Amino acid sequence: MTTSRPAGLVQSLLADLEELAELVRLVAADPSDRLERRGSPGWTAAEVLAHLADFELVAAVRVRTVLTMDRPALASYGQEEFTGRFGHLESAAEALDRFAVNRRATARVLGAIGEADWDRMGVHPVRGEEPLRRTVEMVVRHDREHLEQFRRAAGVAAAEA
Repeated sequence: MTTSRPAGLVQSLLADLEELAELVRLVAADPSDRLERRGSPGWTAAEVLAHLADFELVAAVRVRTVLTMDRPALASYGQEEFTGRFGHLESAAEALDRFAVNRRATARVLGAIGEADWDRMGVHPVRGEEPLRRTVEMVVRHDREHLEQFRRAAGVAAAEA
């Protein structure tokens, strides 16, 4: 079952890069400590950036593994444990840089694949069989949720972004 190439998914991933860069620019222009402030329960804005950078590494491995192996097991990890253990090891700017470099590389890979590649299967430890298309759709949804979390944690209204 081959469907049309979902070019919109690649554009969505690149749009997330632009959106996140704009949010960080807005926060960096403010002399407050918005990125490190812990208000309500949950991650600080800086921890959200660290999580996005870590998740992008996992997503990149998933994409490349599905494209090069037959029905591979998809990488999994504990996001709370990762962020708790590694989220403080780099500045927000460094986390954003790491996210951006890896996201551009993933978008480049996805922009170069054929239509049939979007239907290649991986096996997620919880969700089971999953075509690459669904994996990428989930990455886009994941980004949107965490970009909103970043806004809330940093105190940046959507209108500012």
